[in-house]
Amino acid sequence: MRRVDVVVVCWNDKDKIATALDSVFALGEVKADPEFAHVVISDNGSSDGSREFVAERYGARVQIVENGANLGFAAACNRAFAATSSEYVFLLNPDAELKDGALREIVAFMDATPACGITGSRIYNYDGSVQESLGEFDTWAGAFLRSSAWGELPPLRRFANGAGLRSFGYDVPRKVDLAIGAALAIRRATIEQIGPFDERFFLYHEEVDFAKRAAVAGWETWFVPASEAVHEGMGSARGQYNVEQRKQTSRRKYWIKHHGRTWYYSLTGALVGRYALYAGVVAAAVVLGRRLLR
Repeated sequence: MRRVDVVVVCWNDKDKIATALDSVFALGEVKADPEFAHVVISDNGSSDGSREFVAERYGARVQIVENGANLGFAAACNRAFAATSSEYVFLLNPDAELKDGALREIVAFMDATPACGITGSRIYNYDGSVQESLGEFDTWAGAFLRSSAWGELPPLRRFANGAGLRSFGYDVPRKVDLAIGAALAIRRATIEQIGPFDERFFLYHEEVDFAKRAAVAGWETWFVPASEAVHEGMGSARGQYNVEQRKQTSRRKYWIKHHGRTWYYSLTGALVGRYALYAGVVAAAVVLGRRLLR
């Protein structure tokens, strides 16, 4: 019986997508039951032959949803959601690959945890280190610290967590606020209740917004380390656009949507105001230095 739809959003990912797809078909649970997982490629108008490559290499084992243009990650996922019907959806980046048992473990956990609407896998970098993939919802102070150099000061760093995905303990299952979308399971019932991704988030923060909406509706987000994946990070983004600018744009939309313009503009004012503080400190240091040299 089909349990999970594995959704891979593709945008000119011909050089790496086979690694992601091969890892799905190599899973023990998929080999034992090919119907356990259904693989869907949501293609955002790739021009590098990705669609043709996938169709030739995998044939009927993979469903291709052709979007015709680069609609962004959120919209591409939504097209795949609409074209599928399994109880769970598993988002897998084209620059990521699953380790054996990844889908079995995450489905088993969600089966046993009815309140769980979203589940993140434990993600590794290619050097074997654990990738920071979990985070907390923003507070005003956390957003200020994370958006300024002050958040890197040792006494303040733990308060700057937010969606900046600071380090957690990654060895035991735990309930969290959010997990990144590189290897992420979502319960279909959650999508049906709160709606799909907000397509105003072209790229980045769409999973944060979704987790926030899910939490408000009473759904839990969990981290399940028994489900493991390896993730390159920014594979499709590299050289294609300014990543930090995209993140800032999405972060601004998220803040305004969930906290309001007063919250956002007071935060912006504080971030700008810190430069006035820096200037004052520098001016005072110059005056003091001149006096000492007299």
